[in-house]
Amino acid sequence: MIVNTKTGIMISGTIARSPELRRVGQNDRPVLKFSMRYSSERDEFGKPQGKFIDVDIWTKAEELDGMFAEGDSVIVVACEIKTREYNGKVYHSVSADGVWPGADVVFRWMQQVVDMFSQKAVSSSAHQSTAPDISGCEIYTGEQLNHYSPKGRIAAKVAGSEPPIDDAEDLPF
Repeated sequence: MIVNTKTGIMISGTIARSPELRRVGQNDRPVLKFSMRYSSERDEFGKPQGKFIDVDIWTKAEELDGMFAEGDSVIVVACEIKTREYNGKVYHSVSADGVWPGADVVFRWMQQVVDMFSQKAVSSSAHQSTAPDISGCEIYTGEQLNHYSPKGRIAAKVAGSEPPIDDAEDLPF
């Protein structure tokens, strides 16, 4: 979907071609390029035909390299859509001011982080013949796991040592 306003353009869709980091110009400036499918319409035979737009990301292109993959859902913000004609076809492109990942991408990133920590724990416990290292995960004397949940903190205060306020006269409100 493309939303076109006076102040800019917002495009939502899926990445149709894997992003590629290129270096362009005399300064070898990095740019991340990918093709994005933003819609589809049916041709005269009823077969759906995708609508695509080429996206160029100049800002922080090297940092974003490897973060997105084909099939990821994204939202791209740009100032204007540029069009060009080549061999009788019209091609559309944008120079992105920003790109936001969809939930599927964020969940993949989170799973990659969890997998990294799991691999580290497995590799560190593989070197030890005794119990695995649980440093940083201990519960100290008098603590319970429910003290770390938001509901547990509230319950600890209610049942805890603080006396109830019986004189509302000195409250600031």
